[in-house]
Amino acid sequence: HSGAFPGGELRAQLDNLGANSKTLTTSVVGTGTITGTGINCPGDCSEPYAHNTVVALTATPGTGFSFTGWSGACSGTGACNVTMDFLKSVTATFTINSYTLTTVVAGTGSGTIMGSGIACPGDCTESFTHGTMVTLTAAANTGSTFTGWTGACTGTGMCTVTMDAAKSVTATFAINSYALTVTKAGTGTGTVTSSPAGINCGATCTANYNHGTMVTLTAAADVSSTFTGWSGACTGTGMCTVTMDAAKTVTATFAINSYALTVTKAGSGSSTVTSSPAGINCGATCSANFNHGTVVTLTATPATGSTFAGWSGGGCSGTGTCVATMTTATSVTATFTLNTYSVTPSAGESRSRCG
Repeated sequence: HSGAFPGGELRAQLDNLGANSKTLTTSVVGTGTITGTGINCPGDCSEPYAHNTVVALTATPGTGFSFTGWSGACSGTGACNVTMDFLKSVTATFTINSYTLTTVVAGTGSGTIMGSGIACPGDCTESFTHGTMVTLTAAANTGSTFTGWTGACTGTGMCTVTMDAAKSVTATFAINSYALTVTKAGTGTGTVTSSPAGINCGATCTANYNHGTMVTLTAAADVSSTFTGWSGACTGTGMCTVTMDAAKTVTATFAINSYALTVTKAGSGSSTVTSSPAGINCGATCSANFNHGTVVTLTATPATGSTFAGWSGGGCSGTGTCVATMTTATSVTATFTLNTYSVTPSAGESRSRCG
């Protein structure tokens, strides 16, 4: 072979001066090989052939390259058959492959994928040459958590992709969810409900809400009670609006209603009125407060020389005990009369006075 020893190029030129020998010279651009009878280039790239010999050349790309065409004695990308009727040369060009890396952001949350030429969402696709190692980083936005890669990567660490084909990578982000807990306090009773739904406390006093959700809590006191205010994540007595950016607790305080029971004594007699449960001893204490729903029994005791004439007001009447159920402020009147007596003189006394 002319290329196998020093001075081969000079000998090839001399050979071509003769009528029976022509030299074919091959060359490679990029990574790949040209093979043919006596040719294996790079390495053995030149060979003399007898006049009019037809030499078939084959181009084979290296890993990660594509054959993009012949130049010189051949053209195009098909078979190269060279008729050696003169000194000839052929070049095979190989181009490194490029592959598309596609990134996708998925899930209920939000975040970004960053890497060489990639900033997704926005710029989510990029082309890379064969063998390029691309490192991708996932960063969750506030209120979200990165839960992992799928596709060309797995796990939750950095994603390194070796580009030897078209590839796709998905980063999944989950929106954060936080617990809102309602606690009821105080002597009274009531319910707390939420919008959006979730809390009905009542029975359900804790619910989870996604990051950024604005939850409005409404307190409704039972008929026996009064809502006295919020504490924790809210204050005041109006509606409570909580923006969920962390786990939060709200306390609703209800106070049981209390009403005055007032006893008034009337009439010419004297007496005392007492209550069960204790509170009124009228006498001195003729008014006391009792919680909603308390059943109060009033007892009238006339003093010596007086008679209890009966109750009025507060739903009471007659001369027995007065039973009042406290659902509002109530007034009761107890009437006592002073006893009167008739004096009948004896017969003698009467004659004497008449005498």
